[in-house]
This record gives sequence, structure tokens and C-alpha cells, in this order.
Amino acid sequence: RVMYIVVGGLAASVSRGALHPPWLPAHKSSSGSPVMAHPAANETLLLTAYLEDPAQPLWIIKRSNLGGRGLFATRPIKKGTQIFKNKPLVVAPRADRAGDTYCCVCYQVVVTYSACERCSQITCSEECNTSLEHKTECEFIINNWKPKPDCDNFRKVLAQMQIYLRFLLLSEEQKLMLSLLQNSDIDAKFEELEELCAKYVIPDEQISFMHFIHSIIKINSFRIANNPQERKIALRGLYPLSAFLNHSCVPNTRNVFHSDYTMAVYATKDIEAGEEILTCYTGLLLCTPARRCQLYKTKHFWCKCKRCKDNTEIGTKLSALKCFDKECVGILLPTSPLDPRAEWCCDNCANKVPCDKISMIQGILGSLQDLANFIPYSNHIFIDLRLRLALKIGFTEGLKLNELSESRLALKESLCRGTLRTVAALGVGDAHLRGLLLYHLHAALAERARRSPDLYEEIKSEIESTIEQAYNILQGDISAPPDLELRRRYLGPGCDKPQEERFFILDA
Repeated sequence: RVMYIVVGGLAASVSRGALHPPWLPAHKSSSGSPVMAHPAANETLLLTAYLEDPAQPLWIIKRSNLGGRGLFATRPIKKGTQIFKNKPLVVAPRADRAGDTYCCVCYQVVVTYSACERCSQITCSEECNTSLEHKTECEFIINNWKPKPDCDNFRKVLAQMQIYLRFLLLSEEQKLMLSLLQNSDIDAKFEELEELCAKYVIPDEQISFMHFIHSIIKINSFRIANNPQERKIALRGLYPLSAFLNHSCVPNTRNVFHSDYTMAVYATKDIEAGEEILTCYTGLLLCTPARRCQLYKTKHFWCKCKRCKDNTEIGTKLSALKCFDKECVGILLPTSPLDPRAEWCCDNCANKVPCDKISMIQGILGSLQDLANFIPYSNHIFIDLRLRLALKIGFTEGLKLNELSESRLALKESLCRGTLRTVAALGVGDAHLRGLLLYHLHAALAERARRSPDLYEEIKSEIESTIEQAYNILQGDISAPPDLELRRRYLGPGCDKPQEERFFILDA
């Protein structure tokens, strides 16, 4: 009683009776189930309309062994190559972050603001209030959504629904793009829409459409990286071609978001002709149980990639727990990683532990003392703590690089190197996380050389190589460190300035 939609990126299933808006063509399968259709001849035309450079694509869409369809390389792709860059169909704040007060046009989080007298949306300036974007949304709201008597707190509801409002405003041609994307009959309880309907009278066809869009967003949208120097609300975007990227816990691409909200996809390692182009929908450093659970909750499928099948996670042992026998030095690993009910077994004494006990232990790991008692240093919780600490030290008030003690500076360097080893072991190539860690390792090394000029020649090559690699990975990304290019110019391999001038930027 389950069917699979033949269009879209993810291998999610769709039950009978899935929402089917009247503006999407449909036909019946031999079993009588509705199947979404689209004009195949126009598919490439629709997709390439959102590409920055549609000529001679490095990809082709075809059926994937992972389910549904995916993108495949048409020829060998070298590491670092931009595979494609696509424009968003829709960009809007994430509904779960709409409790913050923000401008509906420029997305700046604001303290002082004015609410539109006509539609009640918030803007931060006269420029935003009189913009075409706001005028269009304002007209739609006042002409279609009628406030109910005693309506209050409607601004928050409007903020939560802004992404759905933007889909409603798409042209008929743009809505055709949605017929290419996979959706599923998920999240029967759509709380944001229920809240909106409690405040406004909404036409039935719009309610049906928003339910459909809810499933499209859940399956196909991407969280957009934030610029660290801007106080903007967290955003989500629907990128037509990127939506065809299937998932792997060992991806071969990384995503770069630009200030104009375009999304570029780069190869993190060499990709062979005919190989599927893959992304990662979850955190690279999460352990297998955590990744699979998150993917099931958010994307509605259980991952079965090669990393998920390997109980050592390619030798990183991110899932490991210490053996419950205090005299044993071994670690517990799942006997069958794809089966959440499987026993865990010690790799030293062969002691077996039932899954319910493992789940209980994982649920109580809340303090450092608990961590030390139950998990080895390879566990993903320790790795995540190390990563967070590595990124905080030197870049937090009271802990700036020039304020660090020698021991804390050495700790930052050690944390960066250790986490880089884990990322390398996973085989994810030049992932965004690798670029960020290389930048922070460079920052620690450069600070050491600034303090001890005699040390510079000894570590010069690593200072230069780390910032060069970080730049090659992070350049152009909206979330890249603000001084990335400046550091490369003064401390990278191409700088011909004398040593004392190179470190001037660190004193600024």
C-alpha cells in the first residue's frame, strides 16, 4: 500500500492519498494509485533556468540505487571542481526560528521595528517597507487572509508562515518546478498552519497547497549558512537541482552558499564518470545511531550507506562505548549497525550487552563525569565537544588569540589536529568542516609564530599550506571567516612581504 514517487532526490515513500494539488498533472498507475507526472521534455529546461551556467553540465539525472532519482557525473570530476551553481526557487526564514523579531525583507534581527499597518508584517526601515517584495506579500495577505475577531499575536504566526506565503506567490511556470520534486504525506499535524487558521480565514485551496508545500520543504529544502558578522534570522531555501542530490554519510561534495543566496556544489574528492554525486543531510561527526535517527525523523528514510553498515565507522569508532567490565580495556560496538535492536559486543572480551541497556546509557550521557565513565575518546560526543572547543578558543570574548596562555594556545592546536584526523579517516575529502578546522589550525600556528619570531621559519610551510587549503575550500562561502582572504594574502604562500610585515594583520 506504499508507492514511490518517480521524481525527486530522496528515497522517501508516499502513502496512498498523498496530497495532490489541482495545478499538478497526475495519472493513475496500474494499481490505481495517483502518480505525479511532469512534461519530461521540459524537465531539463525547467532545471537549467535556475543554473548560473547551464552549458555542458557535468551531471545527468537518472534513477539511483538509493531510491528515486539522483545526479550522476557525465565525465570525471576533479576534487575542487564546481559541479553546478543554482539559484533558489524560494528563500525564507525557517519556521522554527520565527520567534525572533526580524525584518521580512532583509531578514535582519531587529530590536526596534515598525509593523505594516495593512498586513502587520515587520520591516526594519522605510526602504524595506516600500520594497516590491513587501508590497507584493502585503497585497496578497490583505486580499486573501481575513483576520478573525479578537485576533492577537498574529505577527509571530505570519513570520512562521512566510516561507509558505512565498510559495503561494510563485508563478504558474515556477510551480511546475514543484512537480519535479519528491514529496510525502508526512507530519499530519502541521502546527504552524493550524495557528494561522486560528487567526485568519484562509481559502481551502490555499490550505491544501500549503500542506503539500510542507512536505516538499521537509524533504527537499536546505538550511542556508549564516554570515557570522550579520545578525540575520536562520534561512531555508529550495534549490531545484540541489534537491536531486541523494544522501551519503560519506559524501563527495560540499555546499557553498553565497551572499546572493545562490548555492554552489563542489567536489570534495575525485568523482568518476557515472558515479553518483552525493551530499550529506546530517552532521559528519555524529555517530551512526544518531545520524540514522535524525535522518529518519527529518527526511523519513533509514540510511544504509557503507559507513552506516560498518560498526567501526571506517575505523573512527564514533559510536563506541566503554566495556561495562571495569577490568576490561575494550570497547562496545553494535553487532549489526543497521538493526537498532541488535546487541553490542566488546571487541576485547566479547561481552554482549542488550540494545535497551545501550539506549539507556546513551540517554543519560549528560555530564562530563558520565562521559568519562561510559565512552572512549573516539565517541562522537567527545569529538563534538573537542570541535566546539577548538572553534571557540581564540575567537570568544576574553579568549581572543592574543589573550590566550601558551597552554590554551597549544590546546587549540591539539584539538584542531585531532579533529582533522577524524575527518580525514571518514574519507569525506575537502568538506566544509575540514576547511574550517584548517583555518583554525592556521590561526593557532600563526599566533605561535607571532609570539616567537624565531619559530617562524620552522613552521612557515604549515602556516602557509593550512591557510591556502582553507581558502580553497571556504572562499566565497557566506559563512567563511571574515579575515580568510586577508590572512591568505599576508600569511599564504604567495606573499612576498618581509616577516615583520606579514604579522601586522594579527596586531590590527
